[in-house]
Amino acid sequence: MEELSKVGVCIKDQEQRVLYQNNLSLQICGEQSGQICGKVCKKLYGEMKECSAISQGMKLFKSTEIDGSKVDAVIVNDGERISTFFYPLNEEQDQALKQEAYFAERGLTKSEIRIMQMVMQGMINSEIAEKLFISKATLKTHLNNAYKKLPPSMRPSQLRSLEAGSKTSVR
Repeated sequence: MEELSKVGVCIKDQEQRVLYQNNLSLQICGEQSGQICGKVCKKLYGEMKECSAISQGMKLFKSTEIDGSKVDAVIVNDGERISTFFYPLNEEQDQALKQEAYFAERGLTKSEIRIMQMVMQGMINSEIAEKLFISKATLKTHLNNAYKKLPPSMRPSQLRSLEAGSKTSVR
């Protein structure tokens, strides 16, 4: 079976000494076996301690910066072992998160955000409606509501001109 090289795994004892690291964890953190982790886990444990003492259970960290890279991470403490799983976010995912935050700050709903991300990818109305299983009329309602919440520079003509060679449509 192929190793899950897209997910870093580090398992520690309750004193936070590293018992196991997979290849991605070794690449990012270096060999930590037998040592108290001083890399990814140290930062995340610090954030956990700010909220509450490390206790049994699970904690999710979304889009956390580690050594200049963004990762999503989960720490699971079963009372015996502390397991850290982290997934490096690529630039495309990071861009999508930035877009989502930008749209959310302007009050767009989840549906409007998803639609605007598809518009930013250069999709035309018929493609968006088909992908979301909604009518073109419903799509246009969402688009109009979204455009009311966004600055004029985010209007269709401006968005389309941002992407050289993108598909164009009349909205």
